[in-house]
Amino acid sequence: MKALQIKAYGGPEVMQIGELPEPDPKRGQVVVAIRAASVNPVDWKVRAGEMKFITGRTFPKTLGSDFAGVVERVGAGVKDPSVGARVYGITPVMMRKPGAHAERLAVACKRLRRMPDGMSFELAAALPVAGLTALKGLRECGDLHGKMVLINGGTGGVGHFAVQIAKARGAKVTAVCSERNAGRARSFGADVVIDYRKQDFTAGSVRYDVVFDAFGHLKYPAVARVLTERGILVTTLPSLPLIARAVWQKVVGARHHIVLGNLRDRPEDYAALERLLAEGSVKPVIDKIVPLVEAAQAYAALEAGGTVGKVIIRID
Repeated sequence: MKALQIKAYGGPEVMQIGELPEPDPKRGQVVVAIRAASVNPVDWKVRAGEMKFITGRTFPKTLGSDFAGVVERVGAGVKDPSVGARVYGITPVMMRKPGAHAERLAVACKRLRRMPDGMSFELAAALPVAGLTALKGLRECGDLHGKMVLINGGTGGVGHFAVQIAKARGAKVTAVCSERNAGRARSFGADVVIDYRKQDFTAGSVRYDVVFDAFGHLKYPAVARVLTERGILVTTLPSLPLIARAVWQKVVGARHHIVLGNLRDRPEDYAALERLLAEGSVKPVIDKIVPLVEAAQAYAALEAGGTVGKVIIRID
């Protein structure tokens, strides 16, 4: 089968389409024929070797964390989902699991969710990593009704979900993005839009109850200047120093709280996300769709910045 592989850590040049053996499902697994897969920042961070202490040095590696497709085979002990079921879900590539940028994937049933009726494979593939990350990160902040919430990277993959979810939960939302995407940010529900090229919100006078860093590059000392007394910083791509600070601040009971915005993929999380979609409170945006053979272009588009919503790889 064809798959997007890396045979060493590095830049875009290490990615290539190669052939891999067909996967066999182990007990509790199914083989999914992938129809669409998403590209997320974690994918190029794995490729770049930024997490090699977790991802290891065994190659080739297939990238891709979330996907949608059809169950093709089932392993021992599997009763649901059955062959032919339309499913979507997550494969934890950071934990050395096979990636979803391939024609087929063997994956544990607990990582899968049946697709809602009428949902396209492309839309389903856009949801898990970004949608569940935004949902979990904002849930950790408690009641948002009437709160001042700033989303840094408010039109990106995670950010555009975070803007919509925060707004649905009653927050007054500020989105930070480029000027050209300001209209899109407002269409997601942002009350205020800040052009990061013209204004540094950390140097302003407005105080926020929550700063949700969907871009993953904010430094705590700068953010602390604009947090309220019990303000919260949520980061989706925490550095080791920020992780250490989060633990320390929790131990000592510091006035500010740092939330590591990692996703959670329990059935109730998928159900909550699907309810928001059904209500029309959340509408995922797909910036572009490319075939597997052009997957490197999807990575390039995201790494260059400026995309709105998600970039999807379609696999025929």
